Amino acid sequence: MSDPSYNRGMLSLPEPDPDGRTAVPVKQIGKGAFSRAYLTKTGTPYVYLITAEQDGGDYSKRQLAELSRDEDHSPYLPRLLDVGCDERGRCYYRMPYYRAPLRKADSPKAWAQYQMLRKCWLPALERLEQRKDRHGATYAGHTVMEEVVECASEAGASPGLVRALDLLRGAASNYGSDYSFEFSPRNLATTDKGQLILLDTVFSLLVARQALVASRQR
Repeated sequence: MSDPSYNRGMLSLPEPDPDGRTAVPVKQIGKGAFSRAYLTKTGTPYVYLITAEQDGGDYSKRQLAELSRDEDHSPYLPRLLDVGCDERGRCYYRMPYYRAPLRKADSPKAWAQYQMLRKCWLPALERLEQRKDRHGATYAGHTVMEEVVECASEAGASPGLVRALDLLRGAASNYGSDYSFEFSPRNLATTDKGQLILLDTVFSLLVARQALVASRQR
């Protein structure tokens, strides 16, 4: 995804952010298949995300933004603010700057929670991949999410973490059964106080598969 909104260290927003800016000095700190991340250069550190949501793209960031509007916001979830979409279908979000990727040295407690989540997620993912209908499996990501929530509860995860996982599962269900979990250090983070943040743990199996097929055809 090219980004004509970023030029010479300035990010152009489709709508003013909470500071009233439509042009923000930033530097790029991340690039994924469906989004790009930029860190502000001045003032309070924020991360701006640009996502490709046009043509049925991945809506996981929008799901987080919707959850962020809840007054009873989970401390395990990042706070995403919707800053609008442009005419090309790219949508812009702002969130606090978290420590990412997750490192054991930053928070042993958060690292232990990650290890527990991974033990729940990998078997559920393996069962999904064993389905004979490979195309149909892309629509069954919700089964992985359901199994992870149940497993985490049975494994003794804190009620707050279980609730956060269930909130993610519920939000994803509004966008289709192809959304699933992924847990790795690169999509987890911590706050300055060592609180685990489920930074980017939801994605669309269907969109990921379509992107893989497209890349092979190039």
